[in-house]
Amino acid sequence: MVLRVGCVPEHFSAPLMYATQNGQDPGEEIELVMCKLGTGDMVKRVVAGELDVAICVTEGLVAGIGNNRESGLKLFGTYVDSPLPWAVSVKADSELCTVDDLAFGATFGISRPGSGSEVMARYASSQYEWTGPPKFAVLGDVHGLIRGVQDGRADAFLWERTTMQRHYTQGAVRYLGTVRPPWPAFSYAALSPFIGAHGARLRRLQQWAGAAAARFMGEIGEQQRAAFVCQALGYAAEDVAAWAAYVQFSGDGAVDTARIGKAVAALERAGVVAGLATADVVMTPDA
Repeated sequence: MVLRVGCVPEHFSAPLMYATQNGQDPGEEIELVMCKLGTGDMVKRVVAGELDVAICVTEGLVAGIGNNRESGLKLFGTYVDSPLPWAVSVKADSELCTVDDLAFGATFGISRPGSGSEVMARYASSQYEWTGPPKFAVLGDVHGLIRGVQDGRADAFLWERTTMQRHYTQGAVRYLGTVRPPWPAFSYAALSPFIGAHGARLRRLQQWAGAAAARFMGEIGEQQRAAFVCQALGYAAEDVAAWAAYVQFSGDGAVDTARIGKAVAALERAGVVAGLATADVVMTPDA
């Protein structure tokens, strides 16, 4: 049975893409399913049975678990251990100068309801104690979000910092600031019955992904890494280097429940979830 693994078509998935294309054996057949609409879409597809596993932005996954409790959706491991820097972007000639200029009821572009882009806008509103609640416009993928701020349907949007750099360089949008939460950037998700029935397979997946990331970020070298990410995903070499300098992948996929608890508590304060405990979020697969 093929293990269908959803992931974003961005640089964070590059170690897995490189491994599958260069014979790094995962021990079973894995299909990487690229989901350009991100975490909200992957949560929906896991719940619908279209994916077995998804590698999700952690805050979006926690929100998805809180809003799909009857589905059995769970977080079962860590893929990227370092926090995710969310860049706040506005149109190039926007009058907004700082992130706090969004405090009075700004409209945020989001890829879809429940996405990381929505969750982080709500988190920022709570974290910075903005007085006006954020409003939202559903605009699709990053290109739709850019068009949305350019034509005035949204004032700003949040997306991963390195992915946005090429658009800043091109002048399509302008960088306003960064929101950086204190929890791991990406986590593994699956339904609880699947985790219970396929624990050994999920452990192998985590071990393979950890080894693939270690190889990609280490032994293949900076030039080969940059060449692969630039060719496969369209990034500039200097942006790949900046990303590689800060990112830390999990070696074993283990969950730090204290850090996940911070995400749960922060999203509760932001009104994203209600009555959710860390124990409701995390499920550890058996070996």
